[in-house]
Amino acid sequence: MAEVLSEFPRLTDPRSGRSIMDRTVMVVNTSNMPVAAREASVYLGITIAEYFRDVGLRVALMADSLSRWAEALREIGARLQEMPGEEGYPTYLASRLAKFYERAGRVRAAGRPEREGVLTLISAVSPPGGDLSEPVSQATLRVAGTLWALDAELAHQRQFPAVDWSASYSLHAEQTTSWFAESVDRRWPAVRARTLELLQRDRELREIAGLIGPEALQDADRLVLAVAQLLREVVLGQSAYHPHDARSAPEKTFQLASLACGVADRVAARLQVGTALSELDLGPVRHALVALRDGAPDELTARTAVATAELDRLSGAEAPR
Repeated sequence: MAEVLSEFPRLTDPRSGRSIMDRTVMVVNTSNMPVAAREASVYLGITIAEYFRDVGLRVALMADSLSRWAEALREIGARLQEMPGEEGYPTYLASRLAKFYERAGRVRAAGRPEREGVLTLISAVSPPGGDLSEPVSQATLRVAGTLWALDAELAHQRQFPAVDWSASYSLHAEQTTSWFAESVDRRWPAVRARTLELLQRDRELREIAGLIGPEALQDADRLVLAVAQLLREVVLGQSAYHPHDARSAPEKTFQLASLACGVADRVAARLQVGTALSELDLGPVRHALVALRDGAPDELTARTAVATAELDRLSGAEAPR
């Protein structure tokens, strides 16, 4: 916690240019504090967040972590000699979690002037050994609309953020599809589905390649491995220390994913007419996509055009003039 209090004041708000601490409230209860304080800390934090929400602001609340809060509930229940539930947690754990989560959302505050506020709740759950079947994780999954599942194996592979795309999900994906199609690009749903398809196929092929070796795979399967690696590094991977990659607009994310999927489709067409994968150089397209990822927002159009031209050359078509 001392490190957080030391590092946060050095961070700059990208919107105002001021310190991030100017619009941050911290509620700190470490593990060596009284158990009642640890149990009450999340309620204090969300009450403060609700105040700013009722003012008409958009608030993000990060609760780290609900597993420690549940452990405090378990300890309090044991001292009160309450009937324990699964793994010693109180029987009311699921209802307490549900009541906590339902305090998030968009509201229209009463009174004058008319105002609308939003409270987004982002909570961390730390299951022992990464076991998502334990009570706190299961109670959270029943009510949470989105899950970002972190994978230690991806972190060891230097894939950051280490979000496991196969275990993660969002119940709001279908509801937001129309907005992305209207505000970003009408092809957004198709590109998203194609990206998930390639990543899922990549996971299956990597298991096979681990047994027989990647050289034994056909060119079409090796192409999937190459494109999936491009998706992981360029689209899913981000650097929090890069000035242009730490935050990515939906337009940039769509262009990166669309061009990466275009590599899969156009090279697959070349393979069908007899071209060998070893005869195609994916390096220029990769460099163009990396340049697009690292480029400034005002360079999006120009760098997208360069990447598209490299994709046309890869497919054997003439670059547009």
